Amino acid sequence: MGGKTLLSGVTTYISPELKVELEAWAQEEERSVSWLLAKLIENKLQERRQKSSPAKNAIN
Repeated sequence: MGGKTLLSGVTTYISPELKVELEAWAQEEERSVSWLLAKLIENKLQERRQKSSPAKNAIN
């Protein structure tokens, strides 16, 4: 394992309470906090794309 990755890094700051909650969630899922956040971001972007797609298609 290890080596170079094709992923880009992003840094953000959250409250200690949110961090504790995310760590607990990630541990329940047997995943890292980083993996969990990547999936949450991916899911929200997918939702956003689906909401904006019909509007774009209506214009074309």
